[in-house]
Amino acid sequence: MAVDISVIVPIYKGKQYISYWMETICKNATHLKTMNLQCELLLVNDWPEEQIKIENFQSSGFRLKILNSDENRGIHGARIYGLKHAEGKWIVFIDQDDLITDDYLLKQIMCIGDADAVICNAYMKYLCKDVKRILYSNSIMQNRTTDLSYYISTGNPICSPGQVIIKKEAIPALWCQHKLKTNGADDYFLWILMLKSGKKFMLNEGKLYTHVGTGSNVSDNFPLIECSIHEVEQILVENNLLDDTEKQIIKNRTIEGSNRHKSIDIIEMYDYWLYLEHRQQHISDFLQGKGLLKIGIYGMGSIGDRLCDVLSDSDIEIIFAIDKRADHIMCDIPIFRMEDACVEIYMRQVDAMIVTAESDFKSIKEKIAGKNCGISVFSFKCILLEMINYLC
Repeated sequence: MAVDISVIVPIYKGKQYISYWMETICKNATHLKTMNLQCELLLVNDWPEEQIKIENFQSSGFRLKILNSDENRGIHGARIYGLKHAEGKWIVFIDQDDLITDDYLLKQIMCIGDADAVICNAYMKYLCKDVKRILYSNSIMQNRTTDLSYYISTGNPICSPGQVIIKKEAIPALWCQHKLKTNGADDYFLWILMLKSGKKFMLNEGKLYTHVGTGSNVSDNFPLIECSIHEVEQILVENNLLDDTEKQIIKNRTIEGSNRHKSIDIIEMYDYWLYLEHRQQHISDFLQGKGLLKIGIYGMGSIGDRLCDVLSDSDIEIIFAIDKRADHIMCDIPIFRMEDACVEIYMRQVDAMIVTAESDFKSIKEKIAGKNCGISVFSFKCILLEMINYLC
């Protein structure tokens, strides 16, 4: 069976998504038959600790390939790995937790004409929200996806590579040769390379794709995205792909979202928290279920202060808190700076530390680990997401 379209879906700790993709590609394959087109689904397992096996698979009009990687390649590496095994003339890279319509492949192919790629409109759907938002509410917004100057001056107007079907031969070799070390901007890298080489993009106004915000998407991790974008910029400069004007624009620009991730984290945490409280799911019950009865809190901003208030009427005991402004905070519990000598004594009294400063979680966790107290460290946002995932 000759393959026309290859759908590449990297799977990372995401076995729960496999049945959806099997069923959805089966439905898409049925629509493709009306044009005598064939497709294949490549599931690239990027979590080598757990192999993917599909028992008793019977062809439902499409070819299935399971690629169990022997190492964690990252999202860019997993896409490249899938591309090497793809047989289709057309390629689509899709995130495991996103959604497509049952006729996505057909409608994209019908629209592509003689172009090298076609970009559809999409919906944005966020965790805990029933409302979907249209990505491009007008043609001006969608037209930005074909404008190289917009990518250089502002950023990536395409929310997910799954919006795009690409001619395999149009994928630049440089994109495969320079696997990004940091996840997040490999699609941004791909679009710039294609536009730089004069590839033609067609626009499809159909809303065929849904980007699902799970709360832990790389695309929502602004510090990570910023680091990945800088890596892309360095590759572009080293390979002399930018002119002097473009280099100057990149040097002086502020990456969209990089200066607002802290406030967004706070808003998201309150949103998740309210969602859980409305469903009678309480932080105190979760902590008790984990055996975390004595805790310390890192970060006594609005989230930390409210967490103390909520837990004050429960069986959870807050032993102490840490905040860089400890000298300026009056509190009913002991509060210190990280560098205070007595911090280690208090750390040894708790079951876990809860960090409310999400944007700095990684560095804070490392500092706590440096105290050699052997305690567990949890991101408050991750606690909320775990509670929500349990409900779902």
